[in-house]
Amino acid sequence: MPVSVKLGFVPSYRFRWTEWTQKMRDDSIRAFASLPGVQVIAPRVAPEDAAPDPDSGATRFGAAQNLDEAEAVAAYFAREGVDGLVLCPTDFGDERSAAKIAEKLGVPVLLYATKEPPTVPDPGMGRVSDSYCGNLSMAAGLHRRRIPFRFAGVFFPDEPGFLAEVEAFARAAAVVKGLRNARIGQIGVRPPTFETVAFDEVAMARKFGQNVICANLDDLIAEARALSDDDPAVQDILADIRLTVPTITVADDYLLQAAKLEAALAGFWSRSRLSALAMQCWPSIQREWGISLCALFGRLTQRHRLTACETDILGAVSMLAQYQAALGQTLPHFIDWTIQHREHPNRLLAWHCGNAPTCLARDSGEIALRSRRDMTGEVPVHEGDPMAGLCQFQLKPGPVTFCRLAEYDGEWKMLIARGEIVPSDETLAGTWAWVEVSDHAHLYRTLVEEGFIHHASMIHGDQSAALAQACKFLDIKPVIVE
Repeated sequence: MPVSVKLGFVPSYRFRWTEWTQKMRDDSIRAFASLPGVQVIAPRVAPEDAAPDPDSGATRFGAAQNLDEAEAVAAYFAREGVDGLVLCPTDFGDERSAAKIAEKLGVPVLLYATKEPPTVPDPGMGRVSDSYCGNLSMAAGLHRRRIPFRFAGVFFPDEPGFLAEVEAFARAAAVVKGLRNARIGQIGVRPPTFETVAFDEVAMARKFGQNVICANLDDLIAEARALSDDDPAVQDILADIRLTVPTITVADDYLLQAAKLEAALAGFWSRSRLSALAMQCWPSIQREWGISLCALFGRLTQRHRLTACETDILGAVSMLAQYQAALGQTLPHFIDWTIQHREHPNRLLAWHCGNAPTCLARDSGEIALRSRRDMTGEVPVHEGDPMAGLCQFQLKPGPVTFCRLAEYDGEWKMLIARGEIVPSDETLAGTWAWVEVSDHAHLYRTLVEEGFIHHASMIHGDQSAALAQACKFLDIKPVIVE
């Protein structure tokens, strides 16, 4: 389920439109078109002598030079629903019109300048662009209005470094878009001893405009209980479990109970139009429904219904941040900082009971569905096992990024840390990976001293640039551990 990102591009100029400003506009648009998953729109070119048109976003040269054009472009971008704004002085630029568009839209802003072409070979020896100089005025205009922005650098648009900056910005804009006004589902209460996952719902509403959509665990169980064994949705889920899990060492009663509850949860997600979900997974569910939920959480996340364990609402929001930064193309894993490796001091075990999406498995043939009582698959299978329902597999190797949001007394912070999953010959319970970091002692001290709890979201790939930019746009303190 890809995440769409739409950026508005504003080529800015000062006195007159030239071959050079046209080239910088065209080259930039051509470069934007090569970014996967990102749509970039720009002002259209108006008929000669036509007034700026807020309906079509048309200006004299498909750029912005004055406040009238800025008003038209801002209205057009707002109607198109842009998630971010890209500003470029194609010559010296016009700081007022560029800042006015940013001011009106209130979306993340990326600013870049273009390199200077050769001096004009005439007696005046004038500069062709002056983007380097004018960019300072445009940046000052943004600062004056307290508009946060990312300065990409000074580039020709066809340079690889430029595209890397725009892509990171687009992903940051997706994070901002995803966190603002999100609906986070909460099913049940936190585990009895887990003050650690407490959160401030009012602080979330004030910071992000988010709403927590609550549901009683008993109500979801009642909805699941009302489904017949031969309900088409239940049967589809059963068939999919058997198709995607090569080794199953739990009884058929678990499969049926899990399929019914998954169908009920999918209905709650759709009705509530959720962005992420956190659910109580012990101890009540084992008593009331007779299963464990770990594998079910992985199946929900696999279907882009991001689900955090142990009613960890800020954990679910952290998963959402990473999902948005990945543009929905890679799924996060809700992990527990578990233990330090006994022999390799810079390795830690990123683990949870068995909740990872199966698409993250190192080897799909290794995936097993187990009971917590029997993670080796040696104990005879029996019905009525409330501990049944944990996936077991090792996660695929590669670079990963950790993310965790925290809020204390109205101050928001985000942990951003990188590591590398290293393959192991071990067989461990649950879904797991040994992750090597550059300095485990520093990372762990940061977790302790900054108040980050034992849960985090982990995703394959390096998201550090996008998440750090998103923190800037959302006024969140980034806690970056290299």
